[in-house]
Amino acid sequence: MAEVENRRIGLIADSHGNIEATRQAIRLLKGLDADVLVHLGDFCDSIHHDRTAAMIGLLEEHRILTVKGNNDFLVENMLADTRRSLDPEGQRTLAFLRRVPVTRTLNGLSFAHSLPFDSLRSFYEPIDTGDTQRAARLFAETDFRLLFCGHSHLPIIFRKSGSRVTREQSPPREKRVLGAAGDAPNTGEDSGAKDRFIVVVGAADDGECALYNREAGDYERRQIFE
Repeated sequence: MAEVENRRIGLIADSHGNIEATRQAIRLLKGLDADVLVHLGDFCDSIHHDRTAAMIGLLEEHRILTVKGNNDFLVENMLADTRRSLDPEGQRTLAFLRRVPVTRTLNGLSFAHSLPFDSLRSFYEPIDTGDTQRAARLFAETDFRLLFCGHSHLPIIFRKSGSRVTREQSPPREKRVLGAAGDAPNTGEDSGAKDRFIVVVGAADDGECALYNREAGDYERRQIFE
Protein backbone atom coordinates (compact mmCIF):
# COMPACT_ATOMS: atom_id res chain seq x y z
CA MET A 1 0.00 0.00 0.00
CA ALA A 2 2.80 2.38 -0.89
CA GLU A 3 0.28 4.84 -2.34
CA VAL A 4 -0.74 5.90 1.17
CA GLU A 5 2.72 7.38 1.67
CA ASN A 6 1.36 10.33 -0.30
CA ARG A 7 0.84 13.49 1.68
CA ARG A 8 -2.90 14.14 1.37
CA ILE A 9 -5.35 11.26 1.74
CA GLY A 10 -8.95 11.73 0.65
CA LEU A 11 -11.42 9.62 2.64
CA ILE A 12 -14.83 8.38 1.48
CA ALA A 13 -17.13 5.88 3.21
CA ASP A 14 -20.59 4.35 2.96
CA SER A 15 -21.62 5.40 -0.54
CA HIS A 16 -24.31 2.68 -0.58
CA GLY A 17 -24.47 2.74 -4.36
CA ASN A 18 -24.89 6.52 -4.53
CA ILE A 19 -22.77 7.10 -7.61
CA GLU A 20 -23.43 10.84 -7.89
CA ALA A 21 -22.44 11.53 -4.27
CA THR A 22 -19.30 9.44 -4.71
CA ARG A 23 -18.42 11.23 -7.94
CA GLN A 24 -18.88 14.60 -6.22
CA ALA A 25 -16.73 13.47 -3.26
CA ILE A 26 -13.97 12.45 -5.67
CA ARG A 27 -14.18 15.81 -7.43
CA LEU A 28 -14.09 17.73 -4.13
CA LEU A 29 -11.15 15.79 -2.70
CA LYS A 30 -9.12 15.98 -5.89
CA GLY A 31 -9.83 19.72 -5.92
CA LEU A 32 -8.26 19.82 -2.44
CA ASP A 33 -5.13 18.18 -3.92
CA ALA A 34 -5.67 14.71 -2.47
CA ASP A 35 -2.82 12.51 -3.65
CA VAL A 36 -4.68 9.26 -3.05
CA LEU A 37 -8.29 8.36 -2.27
CA VAL A 38 -9.41 5.59 0.09
CA HIS A 39 -12.96 4.24 0.27
CA LEU A 40 -13.74 2.78 3.68
CA GLY A 41 -16.34 0.26 2.56
CA ASP A 42 -20.01 -0.09 1.69
CA PHE A 43 -19.46 1.36 -1.74
CA CYS A 44 -22.06 -1.26 -2.77
CA ASP A 45 -25.56 -1.56 -1.41
CA SER A 46 -27.25 -4.93 -0.91
CA ILE A 47 -30.65 -3.48 -1.87
CA HIS A 48 -29.51 -1.37 -4.83
CA HIS A 49 -27.02 -3.96 -6.04
CA ASP A 50 -27.84 -3.15 -9.67
CA ARG A 51 -25.53 -0.12 -9.24
CA THR A 52 -22.53 -2.22 -8.22
CA ALA A 53 -20.81 -2.50 -11.61
CA ALA A 54 -21.09 1.25 -12.25
CA MET A 55 -19.75 2.03 -8.78
CA ILE A 56 -16.80 -0.30 -9.22
CA GLY A 57 -16.12 1.29 -12.60
CA LEU A 58 -15.93 4.70 -10.88
CA LEU A 59 -13.57 3.38 -8.20
CA GLU A 60 -11.32 1.80 -10.81
CA GLU A 61 -11.36 4.87 -13.04
CA HIS A 62 -9.97 7.00 -10.20
CA ARG A 63 -7.70 4.27 -8.78
CA ILE A 64 -9.38 4.44 -5.39
CA LEU A 65 -8.06 2.12 -2.70
CA THR A 66 -10.88 0.22 -1.01
CA VAL A 67 -11.67 -1.88 2.03
CA LYS A 68 -14.64 -4.20 2.24
CA GLY A 69 -17.84 -3.29 4.06
CA ASN A 70 -20.74 -5.49 5.12
CA ASN A 71 -22.83 -4.50 2.07
CA ASP A 72 -19.93 -5.25 -0.26
CA PHE A 73 -19.61 -8.66 1.39
CA LEU A 74 -23.34 -9.33 0.94
CA VAL A 75 -23.25 -8.39 -2.74
CA GLU A 76 -20.18 -10.59 -3.20
CA ASN A 77 -22.07 -13.52 -1.69
CA MET A 78 -25.09 -12.86 -3.92
CA LEU A 79 -22.91 -12.97 -7.01
CA ALA A 80 -21.01 -16.03 -5.77
CA ASP A 81 -24.23 -18.03 -5.32
CA THR A 82 -23.69 -21.10 -7.50
CA ARG A 83 -27.37 -21.02 -8.52
CA ARG A 84 -26.77 -17.70 -10.26
CA SER A 85 -25.40 -17.59 -13.80
CA LEU A 86 -23.17 -14.54 -14.26
CA ASP A 87 -22.62 -12.60 -17.45
CA PRO A 88 -19.10 -11.21 -18.12
CA GLU A 89 -19.88 -7.98 -16.25
CA GLY A 90 -21.06 -9.97 -13.23
CA GLN A 91 -17.91 -12.08 -13.33
CA ARG A 92 -15.72 -8.96 -13.39
CA THR A 93 -17.70 -7.47 -10.50
CA LEU A 94 -17.33 -10.63 -8.41
CA ALA A 95 -13.60 -10.79 -9.14
CA PHE A 96 -13.19 -7.18 -7.98
CA LEU A 97 -15.12 -7.75 -4.75
CA ARG A 98 -13.10 -10.86 -3.94
CA ARG A 99 -9.88 -8.84 -4.26
CA VAL A 100 -10.95 -6.10 -1.85
CA PRO A 101 -9.23 -6.50 1.55
CA VAL A 102 -11.00 -6.15 4.87
CA THR A 103 -8.32 -3.82 6.28
CA ARG A 104 -5.34 -1.82 5.12
CA THR A 105 -2.47 -0.59 7.28
CA LEU A 106 0.69 1.40 6.76
CA ASN A 107 3.08 3.21 9.10
CA GLY A 108 0.62 3.88 11.90
CA LEU A 109 -2.39 4.44 9.64
CA SER A 110 -5.17 1.86 9.68
CA PHE A 111 -8.18 1.72 7.36
CA ALA A 112 -11.26 -0.46 7.91
CA HIS A 113 -15.00 -0.38 7.46
CA SER A 114 -15.45 -0.66 11.23
CA LEU A 115 -13.22 -2.83 13.42
CA PRO A 116 -9.67 -3.26 12.06
CA PHE A 117 -9.75 -7.06 12.16
CA ASP A 118 -9.76 -9.60 9.34
CA SER A 119 -13.05 -11.22 10.31
CA LEU A 120 -16.78 -11.05 9.63
CA ARG A 121 -17.19 -9.35 12.99
CA SER A 122 -15.27 -6.37 11.66
CA PHE A 123 -17.97 -5.62 9.07
CA TYR A 124 -20.91 -5.48 11.39
CA GLU A 125 -19.92 -4.31 14.86
CA PRO A 126 -20.03 -0.50 15.16
CA ILE A 127 -17.40 1.39 17.10
CA ASP A 128 -19.64 4.36 17.80
CA THR A 129 -22.45 3.24 20.08
CA GLY A 130 -23.15 6.72 21.44
CA ASP A 131 -20.55 6.42 24.20
CA THR A 132 -16.85 5.56 24.50
CA GLN A 133 -17.05 1.98 25.81
CA ARG A 134 -16.51 0.12 22.52
CA ALA A 135 -13.82 2.56 21.41
CA ALA A 136 -12.01 2.15 24.73
CA ARG A 137 -12.00 -1.65 24.34
CA LEU A 138 -10.72 -1.33 20.79
CA PHE A 139 -7.86 0.92 21.88
CA ALA A 140 -6.96 -1.68 24.53
CA GLU A 141 -7.07 -4.53 21.97
CA THR A 142 -4.88 -2.84 19.35
CA ASP A 143 -1.82 -0.66 18.88
CA PHE A 144 -2.74 1.53 15.89
CA ARG A 145 -2.30 5.25 16.39
CA LEU A 146 -4.79 6.36 13.75
CA LEU A 147 -7.78 4.36 12.48
CA PHE A 148 -10.03 5.74 9.75
CA CYS A 149 -13.34 3.91 9.41
CA GLY A 150 -16.96 4.10 8.30
CA HIS A 151 -20.05 1.96 9.07
CA SER A 152 -21.48 4.40 11.62
CA HIS A 153 -22.74 7.26 9.44
CA LEU A 154 -22.23 10.06 11.98
CA PRO A 155 -18.82 11.79 11.74
CA ILE A 156 -17.16 11.35 15.15
CA ILE A 157 -13.60 11.31 16.52
CA PHE A 158 -12.56 9.13 19.46
CA ARG A 159 -9.39 10.21 21.22
CA LYS A 160 -7.35 8.20 23.73
CA SER A 161 -5.19 10.50 25.82
CA GLY A 162 -3.45 8.59 28.57
CA SER A 163 -6.13 6.42 30.17
CA ARG A 164 -8.98 8.70 29.11
CA VAL A 165 -11.11 8.12 26.00
CA THR A 166 -13.31 10.93 24.71
CA ARG A 167 -15.95 11.10 21.98
CA GLU A 168 -15.64 14.37 20.10
CA GLN A 169 -17.65 16.14 17.43
CA SER A 170 -16.01 16.90 14.10
CA PRO A 171 -17.46 20.16 12.71
CA PRO A 172 -17.22 20.64 8.92
CA ARG A 173 -14.18 22.56 7.60
CA GLU A 174 -12.56 22.67 11.04
CA LYS A 175 -9.07 21.20 10.92
CA ARG A 176 -8.29 18.84 13.78
CA VAL A 177 -4.68 18.07 14.60
CA LEU A 178 -4.27 14.30 14.90
CA GLY A 179 -0.51 14.28 14.42
CA ALA A 180 1.59 12.93 11.61
CA ALA A 181 1.34 9.26 10.67
CA GLY A 182 3.77 6.75 12.06
CA ASP A 183 5.28 6.56 15.52
CA ALA A 184 6.43 10.16 15.65
CA PRO A 185 4.92 12.17 18.51
CA ASN A 186 2.02 14.41 17.63
CA THR A 187 2.74 18.08 17.16
CA GLY A 188 0.37 20.97 17.59
CA GLU A 189 -1.35 22.33 20.65
CA ASP A 190 -4.57 20.43 19.94
CA SER A 191 -3.03 17.01 20.49
CA GLY A 192 -0.97 15.29 23.16
CA ALA A 193 2.29 13.52 22.45
CA LYS A 194 0.90 9.99 22.67
CA ASP A 195 -2.75 10.46 21.75
CA ARG A 196 -4.45 7.84 19.58
CA PHE A 197 -7.49 8.36 17.39
CA ILE A 198 -10.41 6.54 15.79
CA VAL A 199 -11.96 8.70 13.09
CA VAL A 200 -15.44 7.80 11.82
CA VAL A 201 -15.58 9.66 8.52
CA GLY A 202 -19.34 9.71 7.92
CA ALA A 203 -21.34 8.51 4.92
CA ALA A 204 -20.92 9.81 1.38
CA ASP A 205 -24.57 8.83 0.97
CA ASP A 206 -25.29 11.56 3.56
CA GLY A 207 -22.94 14.05 1.88
CA GLU A 208 -19.77 13.43 3.90
CA CYS A 209 -16.09 12.95 3.06
CA ALA A 210 -12.78 14.05 4.61
CA LEU A 211 -9.13 14.89 4.01
CA TYR A 212 -6.13 13.85 6.12
CA ASN A 213 -2.80 15.61 5.61
CA ARG A 214 -0.03 13.25 6.67
CA GLU A 215 2.64 15.94 6.67
CA ALA A 216 0.74 18.50 8.74
CA GLY A 217 -1.04 15.83 10.77
CA ASP A 218 -4.42 17.49 10.39
CA TYR A 219 -7.86 16.13 9.53
CA GLU A 220 -10.71 18.04 7.94
CA ARG A 221 -14.30 16.92 7.56
CA ARG A 222 -15.83 18.13 4.29
CA GLN A 223 -19.39 18.09 3.00
CA ILE A 224 -19.84 17.00 -0.59
CA PHE A 225 -22.66 19.32 -1.65
CA GLU A 226 -21.44 22.48 0.10
